[in-house]
Amino acid sequence: MNRLTVWLTSILSVVVVLVVGILLYAFPPADKNYLDKVNAYSFWQNDKDSMISQPEIGKFVANFLATPSNKTKKVAFLGFDAFRVDALLNVIDDENSTKGLNADANNSAFALMKNNGYMYLAYAGGEKGTDTQQNTQTAPGWTALATGVWGNVNGVQTNGDYRKGDTKTVILNAAKDYGMRSLFTVSYRSYLARAFDCDYEYAKSNNIDMITHYVDNDTQMQEYLLNCVEVGNPLERDFIFAIYKDGDACGHMHGFSNSSHEYVDTVIQADQMAYELIQAIYNRPTFEQEDWLIVLTADHGGKGIAHGGQSDEERTIFFMSNKEYPLN
Repeated sequence: MNRLTVWLTSILSVVVVLVVGILLYAFPPADKNYLDKVNAYSFWQNDKDSMISQPEIGKFVANFLATPSNKTKKVAFLGFDAFRVDALLNVIDDENSTKGLNADANNSAFALMKNNGYMYLAYAGGEKGTDTQQNTQTAPGWTALATGVWGNVNGVQTNGDYRKGDTKTVILNAAKDYGMRSLFTVSYRSYLARAFDCDYEYAKSNNIDMITHYVDNDTQMQEYLLNCVEVGNPLERDFIFAIYKDGDACGHMHGFSNSSHEYVDTVIQADQMAYELIQAIYNRPTFEQEDWLIVLTADHGGKGIAHGGQSDEERTIFFMSNKEYPLN
């Protein structure tokens, strides 16, 4: 073997090792114990055998609106795009955690729900091996949550799909059926516009008070949302469906993992923004005359720098609320 051949072989070997390393970082094998790990957290009201599907969360919101109350109904549905369940341990203390946290964060929406609300294990991605199975992606996840049905019914099973016009979201129905001033807002338009803008067009054509509002980042959205919960503000809304989206963008760049400080920082930032918004709701001068439903959930998890598949890391999500979900 001459020197050139040896040199080329060495270079090729290095390239192969680098490529394999990069692929394993970007697309690591599934953690077969992930669901058991998160199932062991002490703060759930349910377990892995009674996980709540995304459409059921949407139905929970719809049932709240349909239940009579002596107070004025209000909804804050706060979504966290691509937040893995194990990322909660960055702000929530858990006796079964190995992260060594000693106390819940003081300005955490997640910790607030742990201490004063209800926390459930839930799942995205449809029912495996059936016609309801769908990608664990942004548009399918949020559409299932908003319509109360999987993508085989609403038409959105992967990013890029358009929603079927005969399936309405709870956002539109809140305005159409209950006269609520409703809002859909997020810092990402492309795929979500295909799934949600048909509601806005329907509302506009039928003089229904539902609006959509797209921004550039979560910080801009937060500023807008604080106006939306201020009593008497021209932007005030009764039903808010808002998605903190920066976590997804960060995960695709730096990895969906607690070992990525960039991803963790984004999770904490969105959590603190949600806390600020909830506190603004609690501080409304009309709060005692209002019946607020607050929901925190995610569209999917992530693995490596991607998502879309059917691994537990991608399918498993959380569902939190200030009101109890009827498990039985």
